Amino acid sequence: MMKLFRRIPKEISNKSGAILFDMDGTLIDSEPLWLKSEIEIMAEVGCHWDEQDQINCLGGPAERTERYMQERSKNVKPYGYFINRLHEVMKTKIANELEFIPNALELLKECKDLGIKTALVTASSRDLMTIVLKRFPLGTFDVVVSRDDVKKSKPNPEPYLLAAKQLSVEISKCLVLEDSLTGVESGLRSGAKVIGIPHLVQMQENPSLRIISSLGDIRLNDILTWYPFLTSKIESNDRS
Repeated sequence: MMKLFRRIPKEISNKSGAILFDMDGTLIDSEPLWLKSEIEIMAEVGCHWDEQDQINCLGGPAERTERYMQERSKNVKPYGYFINRLHEVMKTKIANELEFIPNALELLKECKDLGIKTALVTASSRDLMTIVLKRFPLGTFDVVVSRDDVKKSKPNPEPYLLAAKQLSVEISKCLVLEDSLTGVESGLRSGAKVIGIPHLVQMQENPSLRIISSLGDIRLNDILTWYPFLTSKIESNDRS
């Protein structure tokens, strides 16, 4: 059966909304790289690490991962060692091995072509985010927010509230795309609508949450049909 799409308006007014994208696991396929890095680093101190350990840390702030690694290794290293080591290993892997989630670049280009504001909102550090941004076409995002830009990272709503503020868009007119429970909580608490793309986790139903199986399953037409507040067609008084 042919799928019918709502026609996208050619002009978008400044009253339109914005789409706020998480980074790791949502736009870039970095979770396998994080897992490889974590396994390597824990092996260096004689500790086992597997996918369940990664799930326990998924989407959380660096402090959570540090505490978890400290507990798993019985505090064999001073506090801060693991997150600093992770950053160094991940810088190399992101620069050399990073791949995009299928349809990520296409969706972002559609947003750009239509004039929909976008932001990248990540719990990763600014230095890692900067390396990732070099892989995107210049000017892909109108605003970027890292964990270094806020006092409280995800699951606190502050990152998404800051992005909306910098975009000059009401948070109620923002759509968040997230793959982790921590990120979804951050988006929902901010007051935005959220599309959840579960990665290794199960997401609970919420009136403001739409769950999809993968980013490759949707196009911008679908998103605008689900969330018409994202666009506002410019009205013209020209009746000629």
